[in-house]
Amino acid sequence: MNMKNNNTRYGDKFLQLSELGSKFNLTFSSHLALGNRIIALDGLRKKLMVVEMNNAVSRPYIVELDRVKTISLKKAYSSIRPGELDQRGLREFLESVYLQFEYMNEDKTIVLPFYEREKDRYQDLSRLERNAGNWQMILSKMANTQNSNPVKVKEQL
Repeated sequence: MNMKNNNTRYGDKFLQLSELGSKFNLTFSSHLALGNRIIALDGLRKKLMVVEMNNAVSRPYIVELDRVKTISLKKAYSSIRPGELDQRGLREFLESVYLQFEYMNEDKTIVLPFYEREKDRYQDLSRLERNAGNWQMILSKMANTQNSNPVKVKEQL
């Protein structure tokens, strides 16, 4: 599955991503722009680089998939008062969609947002939710997960 986003407005970000990949000896087979964040996968080395770009400053971190126990797709919702679901759909209460990486033998968890209501447009929700599910499935297959069924969705109300 090709997850490359070739949008030219991200050209400078992708150039910076390529330079960071070289610095960390990573070769990316897939990448995706998520707001001010880019994720890039080195499938051979089983590493996911996440780069947060704010102005000229970039802060990369690497998720080592061979050390990850589970990768869960999670959804968080705002409070729903009695009767509100009669007038509004559940999606209207969705606050965020994210991947959660839990490491083996460590008390380490990394959260990677794909949709955040305060930052992203509601019109982009379906696409971002689909992207999160696709990446969760692919990354779970690469990770050293102990779960035979990698698709886990946990919705938090």
